[in-house]
Amino acid sequence: MVKPRTRVRQLVSAGIGLVAAGLVVTTTVTANYGAASGTTGKGTLKLVAAADTVEVASYDGVAYVEPSVWLAAYDAAFEFRASHKAYDEPVKLTKTIIRGKKRTTTTAPASIVDGMKGFKDGLRVTLKNKAGKVILDEIRPLCPGGYDRQRVQTDGATGPVYPEFCGGNWFTKGVLYGIERGMAVPTVSDLEFETKGETALTMTMSVSKPVADFLGLPKASRSAKQNLVIVDGCPEGGCEGDGGGEGEMSTHSAHGADDDQGARTVVPRESLEGAEDGRGRLPLGGGAGGTSHGKPKKSSLPDLVSVPAWQISTAVDEEGTDRLNFAANEWNAGPAPMIVEGFRRGTSPVMDAYQMFYRDGKQVGMKRTGTMEFHEAPEHNHWHFLDFAKYELVDAKDKVVSTSGKQSWCLVPTDPVDLTVPGATLRPGQTGLESACGSKSALWLRESLPSGWGDTYDQSQTQAFDLSKVKNGTYRIKVTVNPDGNLYETTRSNNVSHRTVIIGGKAGARTVTVPPYQGVDTETWWNER
Repeated sequence: MVKPRTRVRQLVSAGIGLVAAGLVVTTTVTANYGAASGTTGKGTLKLVAAADTVEVASYDGVAYVEPSVWLAAYDAAFEFRASHKAYDEPVKLTKTIIRGKKRTTTTAPASIVDGMKGFKDGLRVTLKNKAGKVILDEIRPLCPGGYDRQRVQTDGATGPVYPEFCGGNWFTKGVLYGIERGMAVPTVSDLEFETKGETALTMTMSVSKPVADFLGLPKASRSAKQNLVIVDGCPEGGCEGDGGGEGEMSTHSAHGADDDQGARTVVPRESLEGAEDGRGRLPLGGGAGGTSHGKPKKSSLPDLVSVPAWQISTAVDEEGTDRLNFAANEWNAGPAPMIVEGFRRGTSPVMDAYQMFYRDGKQVGMKRTGTMEFHEAPEHNHWHFLDFAKYELVDAKDKVVSTSGKQSWCLVPTDPVDLTVPGATLRPGQTGLESACGSKSALWLRESLPSGWGDTYDQSQTQAFDLSKVKNGTYRIKVTVNPDGNLYETTRSNNVSHRTVIIGGKAGARTVTVPPYQGVDTETWWNER
């Protein structure tokens, strides 16, 4: 067995290659086939800020702003085509609003077209210090496309359809970009500026009137203002040799800097209209989210299963407390993926969580299932779904003697557990609907467990069991998935697992003996057995 690490990428069975630490997480969902019936009238584009205040890292006097202001499409998809018949002819740019089967196309005035790059002088970025002095006033093209897309409507597109960029080269004849229904793209993804010693600034992003008029942006949604707090990206020389510094944005992505939040795989065009079960508009869209009625059908549900703990050891933490470390895994036996999506509640660090139900690759319903909170801590700095699992140390009578400090999760498929179950996904990194645990400025995120896959956490330090008041003796590590029944699944009969442990030693030197589980000794390396 591969030794667990913090937020491990490891395996549950021998003979399968190790999951890479930079795993790009996806779901088993493919696409929504067929036009959606849940459109709600006139489509609208809006400029949306994810937060009132944004922390920006500065490296040697140059600050890099991660995406935090978004161009969001509500109730329709917006498609843009830029093309010319010959290289020496001007580029023609059209906008098509897609509502269900209806498509309305208009041509942009030549004066606002910037070749293949989008809209000429479409975006203005202004930075002012506390005294009101302007330290940056930059006008740039507006690209209504790009990477790191966010979902802003529960019935919107289930994944990206359009390319991640605007533009081309000298010989490009035509490009297509856009924003799927119910999704948002960053207005700026490469903003950097000299801080000039400032530690607090006000940033305003605004769309020019000619471009805003053409796009149909409401007057109240043509600009967004945020407070920027400038922090040292390399405190006390911390960036030496670690890849930090010029050219890198201050992005706190989940599970390390290698993770990518923007899907790369193109899915069928029908999915840009989203699901078929109602409006589902979220607060940023101007209304409450809709939910489906009745209990979801069994074929659209996951089966969450608890796996007995392993790689169990004792240690003394940084505060001098005796701890019982362990690794725990909860997985999905199918037939459907388990998908929980969070939608930001205004500008607060809270997301409303919904469980999404899929059948045959199509979203068929959703239910409100709690909340997500941003966990700002070392090795975290991402969004956690609350009450997914519960870890307890119990005695022979199932009485709790200690609990884990782990109370929330960022769910991703770290381990293939059983790829023979119905609906199993063989390569979750290539389905085209990627997940991430989200940066601080995210509007939306998707956490998922595809069929056949589990999620392993290594419990250590404050997340491990406190043994200070636990007497020597025989106990069991009790792992419960979906403890409060908030998630819909096919059965809850397999939600609890136990692993026997024998605690000994004395304060400061506690010991643990772990008997094999059903003949399996998880406390040795699997290739040594």
